Amino acid sequence: MAASNKRQHTNPRQHANPAQPPAADLGAMVSGLLEETALWQSFLGTHRRLVERLAEQMQTDHGLPLEWFDVLIHLADEPGARLRQRELRDRMLLSESGVSRMLARMAAAGLLERRPADDDRRGVEIALTDAGAQALAAALESHRALVTTSFTDRLTATDRLALEHILAKLTDPAEG
Repeated sequence: MAASNKRQHTNPRQHANPAQPPAADLGAMVSGLLEETALWQSFLGTHRRLVERLAEQMQTDHGLPLEWFDVLIHLADEPGARLRQRELRDRMLLSESGVSRMLARMAAAGLLERRPADDDRRGVEIALTDAGAQALAAALESHRALVTTSFTDRLTATDRLALEHILAKLTDPAEG
């Protein structure tokens, strides 16, 4: 009988829907996360600002979206200035439909050609056109200059070596 009179105590974190913590707990959880990930957030913000600056310059100076410039670089770096669409998609980390739409717009602008692959007619090969090569050549120097002034020149030789080591450590699971 004494057991039935005992008041049941509940954990204040327990409530009807365990997937949704109380608002006060959520605020504290977010604050904790932001404190613990401040360096990560700073890295992401810096990356975003640098990419935005590069994208704005590419569009303003050359009328090219930065993603298009990236495609042109990938193509120009290949023997014969051509790649299979699937290889390009994998390098750019975009969805198949996203790459396909972008490549269709670039082909309509005359910067590249899409055609069936020679070795497998089901595959699509992307080839740089003369107009694409000219657009890339016109954009290379100003892009290099902006990367240099926005990034490379701001780092000492020691900074660059340290950053190379850090980036390798973050991308190589064996170094972790």
